[in-house]
Amino acid sequence: MRKITALLSLCCVGTAVVLLLSGCFKDSVTRTYKIYTPTYSLKSSVLAAINGSPAQPLAQPGQLYIKDNFIYINDLNKGIHIIDNSNPSHPVQTAYLNIPGNQNIAIRGHILYADMYADLLAIDISNPGQVKIKGKLWSFFPGRGFGQDSCCVLTSWSARDTTVPVKGGPAMYAVPGTVYYTMNSSILPAAASSVGSATGTAGSTAVMTLVGDYLYGIPDSHSVGVIQVTDSSHPTLTNKIYGGSDLETIFPIQNRLLLGSKEGVYILSIDNPAKPVQLGQFIHGRACDPVIADENNAYVTLHAGTNCGGSANELDVLNAKDLSQATLLKSYPMTHPSGLSKDGNLLFVCDGPVVKVFNTTDPANLQLLTTLNVNNAYDLIAANHVLLVAGPDGIYQYDYSDVNHITLLSHLPVSGSAN
Repeated sequence: MRKITALLSLCCVGTAVVLLLSGCFKDSVTRTYKIYTPTYSLKSSVLAAINGSPAQPLAQPGQLYIKDNFIYINDLNKGIHIIDNSNPSHPVQTAYLNIPGNQNIAIRGHILYADMYADLLAIDISNPGQVKIKGKLWSFFPGRGFGQDSCCVLTSWSARDTTVPVKGGPAMYAVPGTVYYTMNSSILPAAASSVGSATGTAGSTAVMTLVGDYLYGIPDSHSVGVIQVTDSSHPTLTNKIYGGSDLETIFPIQNRLLLGSKEGVYILSIDNPAKPVQLGQFIHGRACDPVIADENNAYVTLHAGTNCGGSANELDVLNAKDLSQATLLKSYPMTHPSGLSKDGNLLFVCDGPVVKVFNTTDPANLQLLTTLNVNNAYDLIAANHVLLVAGPDGIYQYDYSDVNHITLLSHLPVSGSAN
């Protein structure tokens, strides 16, 4: 789920394999490898540049979020696109927030909360073309610092091909195709010495959510952080509790938080919003696990073939009238499901080459109504008869006011893809 982590894992594995094989190369030969070098910038300069830039093409879609008439979607680890969706048939890219390391979005009133690698920023977006940093919480996501310190932020990578002889000595780059990285960064200059309460709607892969005066987030794989945001200029971490194992997603419903993990669903009570308490859990086989719920049932997608492990590809429907004792009602086989969303009796599920639309009147006997051809869609949001779907080739919007004739309203493509 984290692109930089995946890159580093690949790099380290590739390098380790080469080291093991180095003794096998006896002849004088050369090999070419690609080296990636990070570029760091002063954190003060990066923050000053988050001011609402002109719209930019969408390149690598990430998390999806809606509020009022706007869509917010990030380019993974680069920034956030702000899109005026007053007319879903003609969405208009309005502004772009250049936020290195951004993967997560939550909005309360006119304050947007966004991660910048390890740090959490509170940004006033009253005027999307001229935003202002209102507050900061340093190191809320400690595992995403990636070698940075308090002064600097990783802003880009430079790549170059290098050819080296591999006769004798440690042949670190001997295998063709090896990717290697170095932490020798570019030279840095010396470091210089009340909101509204309405929140937006996130997709099912969110790791942050806002409920009342608190933001709840998953700073690492086993914890839930509680941040008081009554004063957006001073977001304050007030509590951090154990939430479960291998946590991935968070979904709020009434005074409960559902935490999707690689091994199950954990349920927290926020009757006391400053001190969440675990009520129960539902354990399933090892798999990636977004979860959503309504008043009576929870819906969980499990998919295999990723770093989550496991072999299940299914939709689990849980009896969740009492969330503290959620039980499996029925499992439905899927191809490779991921994000999901529900509106009334309609359930929308991303499942490999299509989006599936189910009638949930009888959760123990879901009825497949239709499918939409959106290949590899990973998340979606259904609201007010408009379905917003995010996939690797852009954002799709559908009118489902007549579920028997769902119509495509628009497609906002990524840069270089066809309309």
